[in-house]
Amino acid sequence: MRSLTPLIRALAAFLLLDAALPAQAQDAEEPVFKLTGRYQNLLVVSGAEDPATQDTDTLVFDMNRLRLTPEFRFSENFIFHADLDNEIFIGNDIDSPAFQDYLNPWSYNDLWNPSTDNEISGDLVYRLKLHRAYAKLVAGRWTLTLGRQQVRFGSGRIWNPLDILNPISPTFVEGAEDQKGIDAFRAEYYPGPATEITAVYSPRREDDVLDAAALVHADGIVRFKTAVKDTDIAVLGGAVARRAVIGLDAAGILKGGLLRGAVMHSRPEDGDDFWLAGAGYEYAFQNGLYTLFEYFYNGNALNDNPELAQAYVETRIYGMNEERYRLLANNFLTLNAHYLGLAMGYDITPLVRADLFLIYDVEGNGLFISPTATWNMFQNTDLSVSVMTGCVSEGSEESDFEAFAEHPLVSVSLIRYF
Repeated sequence: MRSLTPLIRALAAFLLLDAALPAQAQDAEEPVFKLTGRYQNLLVVSGAEDPATQDTDTLVFDMNRLRLTPEFRFSENFIFHADLDNEIFIGNDIDSPAFQDYLNPWSYNDLWNPSTDNEISGDLVYRLKLHRAYAKLVAGRWTLTLGRQQVRFGSGRIWNPLDILNPISPTFVEGAEDQKGIDAFRAEYYPGPATEITAVYSPRREDDVLDAAALVHADGIVRFKTAVKDTDIAVLGGAVARRAVIGLDAAGILKGGLLRGAVMHSRPEDGDDFWLAGAGYEYAFQNGLYTLFEYFYNGNALNDNPELAQAYVETRIYGMNEERYRLLANNFLTLNAHYLGLAMGYDITPLVRADLFLIYDVEGNGLFISPTATWNMFQNTDLSVSVMTGCVSEGSEESDFEAFAEHPLVSVSLIRYF
């Protein structure tokens, strides 16, 4: 660490110089406290196969979440933000693998796990969770953020090949904002109105134990993003889950729509190099119809990597360990390599919206189908009904969507913002 001292001092001096206030005196602002939040009820009904008996059971669980969002604004340039979730889960089979996947997302090697589960009865669980908690400082051209936060890179809508710090499955029941964040320090520098430089440092445990190894095996990413006329271009590089990564992302206006493309190369410490890539085009018609087409390529698919597939299966049976973590962490875990996506949305009335989401698994000949209807019942209150199903024809490879074809999932969500 001693070799980093001159660099740290130089960075601190540059930050202080760039953030220097004008000579005239400014009135100090009083700290401001604001409390917002939301209540959400999520009811999910789905079929699931018991791995032991091969029997199919109908799983029903209901989540009630009260999210409180306190925000302290100590000055115009410094805030502390938190999202505190109080959740009650009720289900007919709390211990089932399908339910546990939702209740307990992977937290192995996280710097800390700010949640606690309390089983009130066999079918009732209460969880207190710190969903987000970060401090943000704006100093001149710098923005510094420290804490549990969402860090997303890439311009893709359905898939983001560059979004490796927080990869999310497009079949996740809730939206990206409800995905677990990461513990990180993020520094953003804006040398000009259309250019930004971002560095993210996210320490990790080793063997799920917190020690000095967290500093050695941390995830680190640096991204440079700028605009050339109507096109945004970003270049990214670093190390994630002991893989060296480098990627390129571009998005620009074409024929009134937005054309995007991204590619990323990964070189693991152990194993073969692989590529991720994606491209898409979105367009909104004058009648209000929104359309999005995307293609995604995963060069590290489970069906093409037996070692990765074995680690995935063993994790579901035995849980995570360090060896499996190094293979699975920060990966897009799809069975196959080639996917096509289509999303459509239309406001039927000012208060009712319909969306349709399709994904075609090219190699597995599987189609994922998810229609959603959303009704703005009252001001700040939304009710949505969604179905996740699929159809699979005989193909050369197993499809990601066979489970949805055999066991459709229905969800009803009521959200009230306050």
